Amino acid sequence: MSEQLPVISESGAESPRPAAGSVPPMGPPPVYSSHAQRGTGTTWMQRWDADVFEIAAPGLLRVGGALLKSQGQVARDLSHGYGAWRYLAGCLALIAFATCGYGAIIGSFAGMEQACKAALKLPLVVLGAAAICLPSFYVFQCLMGARLSLRQAAQSIALLAAAASLILLACAPIVWFFSMSTEMDSPAFVALLHMAVAAAGSFFGMRLLWRMRVYLELRMPGERLFDGRVLALWLALFLVVTAQMACFMGPLMSQGPFFTGERGLFAGALFRLFKG
Repeated sequence: MSEQLPVISESGAESPRPAAGSVPPMGPPPVYSSHAQRGTGTTWMQRWDADVFEIAAPGLLRVGGALLKSQGQVARDLSHGYGAWRYLAGCLALIAFATCGYGAIIGSFAGMEQACKAALKLPLVVLGAAAICLPSFYVFQCLMGARLSLRQAAQSIALLAAAASLILLACAPIVWFFSMSTEMDSPAFVALLHMAVAAAGSFFGMRLLWRMRVYLELRMPGERLFDGRVLALWLALFLVVTAQMACFMGPLMSQGPFFTGERGLFAGALFRLFKG
């Protein structure tokens, strides 16, 4: 008999969770679309079916490993509400660690003092933007017919940001090298490099949520945890809010106070940076 693990439902009651690595019976077997059947190799959905992971305790290493190699189990746990608070705690720890380190690299372009300030500011920028955009994500999804709880919405945003944070960690050595070897009179190039890394992280975070949506819809016919039509729209909103919060907090790459509170659109700050 397969092992059954508890799931905490919205009412607080526990229900059995299928053993790790197994896909519960949710109607007829899924029909894989033609774009997923490329060549004779195993499709990504079949690989997700075989993923095994147990979120026994929160931690940035455990959640990071799950996002890298057990996305299928993470998607199933998200759908069933299993280990939600442990996933949230691990994702928040991963986001804080990655953005703190990457912020130090951003600020190192202007010296050690600014590196310390940027290391503290960037986690506030990312987590603050996520908190501000959480209500819009939940309301947009529910109005489009998705059936997710507020806790699942928060966990979804945390998973997206954590996946993007892994990209920041992966690119940190490259960005650090250019920050250390580039002259102070070329901030535009370094800013473009940071924007490219942020765009790559946002793309892979969005791609993770998109694949989770496709996977869960095929495994749970008739029930939608996400609506794909608003995911891209919300991500654009999230990026704009993040950029505006970074502008409001104060400079990251140049010397200045920790918090300025100056009003102004982030587009104006970018224009001044590239114009100068």
